[in-house]
Amino acid sequence: MSLLDQVRKDIQQITGNSAEFGVQLTLTSPSSVVAGVIGLHAKHHTGFDAEGFPVNSKIASVAISEQLLVDLNYPLRINGEVNLKNHRISAKDSTGILQHYTIREFFPDETVGLIVCILGDYE
Repeated sequence: MSLLDQVRKDIQQITGNSAEFGVQLTLTSPSSVVAGVIGLHAKHHTGFDAEGFPVNSKIASVAISEQLLVDLNYPLRINGEVNLKNHRISAKDSTGILQHYTIREFFPDETVGLIVCILGDYE
């Protein structure tokens, strides 16, 4: 096994481990395909304004192993490129309350198979 293969395996194990860091995430595609996976979820209230000063603003994100979604046949690619535009994610926050989000931005690392998504509130 190459070092890169080991890194991909480690990413999948770290993000998909509910006993350590991971939490249950439910993804819903625009075509209503639903998938439940384990991933990392963060929500905090530290942001920056246009001038670079700290402000109190909610920022939520998730990190998911791409392979977990591939294994579930979740539709995450369009024309060979990762595209999670208009997909939704639900996850419990630190208080145990289920939060519903829409994916605003997504950053796939196709070298190691990790997708980081910046979330916005789903209303």
